[in-house]
Amino acid sequence: MSFAPLAIPALDDVPASYTIGVGRTFARELTLSLLDTHVITEADLEKRPKSELEIASRALSRRWTQITDGMRYFDWQLHIDPKPDGSFYHYPETPDSLWASIRTTDGPVSCRHVYIRDGVQALENVRVGLGQTVLATLYDAFRMLPASITPAYALGMAEWLYWYGEADESLALEEMMACYDVKSVDELKSVTDVFTRSQFFDVMPEWVALPRRVLTRRQVQIAAKRDDYAQEVVDAMDSLWNIVRFYGPFADLRSEDIGADPIDFALLVRWSDDDEITRVVDDFLHQAADGDYVTAGSVTPLKIVGDEFSEWLKAMESTALLAKAVERVLALFEARERQLSRIMVRV
Repeated sequence: MSFAPLAIPALDDVPASYTIGVGRTFARELTLSLLDTHVITEADLEKRPKSELEIASRALSRRWTQITDGMRYFDWQLHIDPKPDGSFYHYPETPDSLWASIRTTDGPVSCRHVYIRDGVQALENVRVGLGQTVLATLYDAFRMLPASITPAYALGMAEWLYWYGEADESLALEEMMACYDVKSVDELKSVTDVFTRSQFFDVMPEWVALPRRVLTRRQVQIAAKRDDYAQEVVDAMDSLWNIVRFYGPFADLRSEDIGADPIDFALLVRWSDDDEITRVVDDFLHQAADGDYVTAGSVTPLKIVGDEFSEWLKAMESTALLAKAVERVLALFEARERQLSRIMVRV
């Protein structure tokens, strides 16, 4: 399986990309729906269009650029198709539906990497549990967005990929020995690389992938007052939480209806450049290529007729606002990483 680029490379001052399935009937039905729900405006009709597809493309280009404007880290490109792209079979085919998928510009494994170790450790140095509590809340926000890799997401991959759904390799050894037709663990290690939980956590604490809210809101606020950096992060998290509370509804991007794994991740959040997360992701993608997968970070089935698609676009405005709030927190982590790197170079 080849994960070739799915869209043209991103260039400065070029809007986020959008792609529409090219069937004439599909394009006509989509255009009528966009007209009926006022997604297409007078501005989209100022220049005489050559086809229904061109009208729809103009409107969606304008709308998607507005939605993603200011996004710095996440790579979200909108694709509209009669059915999603990938290799899977568990979805209903209906003539009155479209599939809205969010992909990256250049396809799987092309997304940006962000490193969080120094930023999170700085919070832990202010008060033990502060970094963990921030991560627990931040990961909840990630679950409302198109698929991105976090340490928590990568651990879930590792459990499925290496340990047959178990928490670590010890509980999966019998199944692994049966799979490779060997009689002992030593014999198993001679025929295959047994990736272990301790390897996954070799350079990062377990709570980075399994964070809990170990501090109360009051404890977080008191701790943040001791340190300017911690206060910045907590303020950013407060802004994020206010968006979750007051700016919904948000688009449902869980992609559960397709019965396949999303493999085009919008961002890769790593602990450090020597962690095992990229290994897990690479192994996962090779495995996914032999099974059911969809080349997107999210795929949402929507009715063409009616306001379901326009309502989804409206909900994506709130979802993008949440994504930008997540980016603000990540930017603070990344700035701390760069700051400490400069200090080390000077020394």
